[in-house]
Amino acid sequence: MTVMPIWTTTLRVIWGIMALLPAVSSGIPDRMAATGPEPPLPLNYFQLPVDPATARLSGTFGELRPDHFHAGIDISSTRGSIGQPIYAAADGFIDRIRIQESGYGNVLYVKHPNGYTTVYAHLDKFMAPVERYVREAQYKRERFEVDLSPPDGAFKVKKGEIIAKMGNSGSSEGPHLHFEIRRSATQKALNPLLFDLPIPDQVPPELRDMKVYVLNEQREVLSSLALPIEQRQDGKYGVRGDTVRLPGWRVGFGLKTFDRATGNPHNQNGIYALTLMTDDRPVFQWHMAELDFDESRYLNAHADYSAHERYGAWFHRCFVLPGDRMSNYGRTESLGAVTLYKDQPVKITVMASDSYNNLSTVTFWALREDPVPAPAGQPFQFELPYEVENRIDMDDFSLVLPKGALYETLYFQYSALPEAPSGAYSPLHRVHNNTEPLHRYCNIAILPQSLPENLRPKAIIARTSGNGRPVNCGGTWRNERLETRVREFGDYCVMVDTTPPSITPIGFNADMRRKHILAFRLRDNFRIDGTADNLRYRGTIDGKWVLFEFDRKRARLSHTFDARTGPGEHTLRLVVTDDRGNETVLERKFNR
Repeated sequence: MTVMPIWTTTLRVIWGIMALLPAVSSGIPDRMAATGPEPPLPLNYFQLPVDPATARLSGTFGELRPDHFHAGIDISSTRGSIGQPIYAAADGFIDRIRIQESGYGNVLYVKHPNGYTTVYAHLDKFMAPVERYVREAQYKRERFEVDLSPPDGAFKVKKGEIIAKMGNSGSSEGPHLHFEIRRSATQKALNPLLFDLPIPDQVPPELRDMKVYVLNEQREVLSSLALPIEQRQDGKYGVRGDTVRLPGWRVGFGLKTFDRATGNPHNQNGIYALTLMTDDRPVFQWHMAELDFDESRYLNAHADYSAHERYGAWFHRCFVLPGDRMSNYGRTESLGAVTLYKDQPVKITVMASDSYNNLSTVTFWALREDPVPAPAGQPFQFELPYEVENRIDMDDFSLVLPKGALYETLYFQYSALPEAPSGAYSPLHRVHNNTEPLHRYCNIAILPQSLPENLRPKAIIARTSGNGRPVNCGGTWRNERLETRVREFGDYCVMVDTTPPSITPIGFNADMRRKHILAFRLRDNFRIDGTADNLRYRGTIDGKWVLFEFDRKRARLSHTFDARTGPGEHTLRLVVTDDRGNETVLERKFNR
C-alpha cells in the first residue's frame, strides 16, 4: 500500500475544493485567483533545525498575531533554556545576517541550491566565523544594528551542521527558534509544516466560539452578535437546538479557533485552513500555504480587529471585507456572504484544519428573523468610503487617509476635547477610536496653541491613553502645523519633550575585575512609536567606541568585555539621546 504524504493530502484537499469554486465577479483582483499549487515541495530535503528529541511546536505558520500573520513556525525546547544548538536545515551558504534591537533579533538567512532560503531568528550566538565577521562589521560601522550580505559561498554550511545557538533576542518572549522557509526568488514565506518535517501532530483544532455579522450588499459589517457553539459528548460541535434565527438577510460568520499540537497541548497555535459551506457548497475558503509579506497586515481585515482590541479574542472572519486584498482566499461568488430566508433553512458548515489534515467541523441551520430589526447606528461626522483617498480639513486639525487605508466604509467620529493632558499645547483630538484598524499610514496635522517659539524644536504629536506614558509619534513642521504619520486611530495632541533619557546602572560598579558584562537600563518619558526614531546611544571606553547591545523589550543596554579592554583603570562614557535631541551623559571610572 502506498501512503500519501500528509502535506500532499492536505494540499490536494484544499486545492481540490478551490478548483470547484466559481470565479469571483468582483472584490478580489485577478492575481489572487487560485489557479493551482506551485511545483511540488521537496519532501525530506530539509531537516528539523533543532534536536527532534527535545523540540516542541509553540507557534504555527499563519497564526494570528498583532498586525501580522506569523510567517514561520516557532520551535522551543523541552529544556527551555538559551543555548540549544541550531542546525542547518540543508546544505547551502549564509546569504544574509541581521542584528536588530527588536523584531527577529539575531537572524541568519541560509540560501540553498534548490531555490529556497531558510531563516533562523531570535538567535543567541552564531557559529564562530560568523560571530567574528559580524563583530568586525559592527566595530567598523560603530553601530549595533547591522544588515550584512556576505559574498556568496563565504560561509558554506552542511545539512545538520551547528550554525547558531537558540536565543531570546529581538521581540521574542522566551527562548525559541523562529524558523522560516522562503522561495529565494520572491522571498514569499512557505508553511514549513508542508515540508514533511518530523513534528508529529494528531490533535485537531479546538472550536471555541462563533459570531454572526449582519452585512450589506458590499459585505460591510452593519452589526454583530454572539453565536455560542458547544462540543457534544460525541466530540462534534454544534449550536443549541441546531437551528438559529438571525437578524439579517445577508450575514457572515466568524470563528474563534485554536490548534493544539501533540506534545504541547496547552499552546494555542494557529490553524492552517478554514472553509465555510452553505448547503454543502463551498462559499468561503482561506488557507495558509504561503504568505506574501506585503500582505501580512491584512490580518486586521481577516480577523475581527475590534473583538481583539476590546476583549483580546481572535476571531477568523469567514467572509472577505471589501477592502481585503489578501491572496490567501479561494475564488467564490459571494466571498463568504450568506443569504438567509424566512422559511427555508440554510445548512451552515464551518471546517477548520491544521497542516496535518486534522479537521474540526461545526454544522447547524440558519433562518432569517422576521421582521429584521434595523441595526442601531452610532453618531458620526463623516462617511469615508474605503476605495478612495479621504481628506478631512479643519481650522486646527487635518487628516489624510490614502486609498487602501480602510477595509470598509468608515462612519468616522471626531471630537476636540479641551481636557488635554497636562503639558499639552493643543486640545485633545479624538480621532475615531482604536477599535477600528488602519491598513496604511495616514497623515495628521495639528495646530498648536500657545506654544513658545523656543519649544518648537521639542514639539511632538503624542498619542495618549487613560494609563501609561504617552506615545511619541514624532512630528515635523509644515507652516504653522505639526505633522506626522500614524497607523492607529486614537487620541492625539501636541506636547513637548524637554526631558533627557535616564540611564540606570544594573550591572556596573567601580570594581569590574570579576565581571564580564556591564549593563544599564534606559528609559524615556515617552514611549516610542515606529514613526519616530528610537533612542540613540554611543558608548566608549578610554575614548574608543565599544559595542553595546540593546535589548529593546527590556530596555537593557549591555557591553561584554573582550580583549579590547585589558587590566587596569578605564573610563566609560555613555551618551543616550532621544529623537528631540535631549541628551544624557554618564561618565564613570572602573577597574578591570
